[in-house]
Amino acid sequence: MAQGTIHQFLTGATDGDAITDQAFLIRRWLREAGYESNIYAWHVHPSVETEVRPMSAYRPPHRGSRGIYHHSIGSDVPPYLSDHGFRLLLIYHNITPPEYFATVDPFRAWLARLGIEQLALLRPLADLALADSGYNAADLTRAGFARTAVLPICLQAERYELSPDSMPPGGTNEARPRLLFIGRLAPNKRQEDLVKLLFCLRRIRPDAHLTLIGDRWEVGYDRWVEKLAAELGVGGGLTLTGKVAQAEMVAHLKTADLYVSMSDHEGFGVPLAESMLLGLPVMAYGATAVPETMGGAGLVFYRKEFEELAELADLVLGDEPLRRRLIARQRERVEAFLEPEVKRQFHSHLRDIGW
Repeated sequence: MAQGTIHQFLTGATDGDAITDQAFLIRRWLREAGYESNIYAWHVHPSVETEVRPMSAYRPPHRGSRGIYHHSIGSDVPPYLSDHGFRLLLIYHNITPPEYFATVDPFRAWLARLGIEQLALLRPLADLALADSGYNAADLTRAGFARTAVLPICLQAERYELSPDSMPPGGTNEARPRLLFIGRLAPNKRQEDLVKLLFCLRRIRPDAHLTLIGDRWEVGYDRWVEKLAAELGVGGGLTLTGKVAQAEMVAHLKTADLYVSMSDHEGFGVPLAESMLLGLPVMAYGATAVPETMGGAGLVFYRKEFEELAELADLVLGDEPLRRRLIARQRERVEAFLEPEVKRQFHSHLRDIGW
């Protein structure tokens, strides 16, 4: 039986982006429940142009139309939704504080400030504001949203079930042990701190290798990370892959020995959950939403003492009973992010607001 129409709106959509992936998943859930549902975005990458429609193609049927808006940066979408009197289910994916970009990308810093300001524009439109984490929900509370809840990022287990013969060559590396981090090359992700850890670890394990997966996004930051590695004498142990396809990313996760995050700002931290799903031990700096996402699993640290962390990494790499305990606890934790549980929460939120 038809349930009506709920379209989704994004600032930008591209293949492999966590927000875009979540929008695809929610579209499927809505359609399975009998809703008419499409995805519209202000910027549509060619990789998804058959699945996502441009905002210019949208024709609102009437004021008070229902829609889901994914907010993570300033754009023209919030004014559009406000001008057309939408009733929104807002999904807030966090906005990286603008000060991280002030000296490297002023335009990005401006977009971040705009995104924060636009929360006030979105507040009267939202029947409910959902956040990826409790950390993000606190942003919404500070912005004056009266009704908030948490809906975590959802992992679709089948997207990570690759057979060994499907793994591309880029997913393996002879150097051991292999440390891995996934995230765009950006100042808040602190890839330079991972290079410092590599420098200390190679004193203990000379063949240790660090792979950084993610867009070379902020102007010059990627080259600075490579220059730092060269100056520390560990350039031969560092690989920057750029953005990779899903299959290659999964291959890296399945063949790495340790996932390490030094990021200063995470609204959720999808690769943390992906690592837990695939049985890769995690060491992560406990900033922002990271402790919440880890939920007592993995190894969360709160001081960047690189020599001590190198010794801890060496212990995790060499103590097999410890690795097994870490992996078992991580697999328990990741159940909260798998589709059956997150889908149940999503439909419960819809019912709560009478949609």
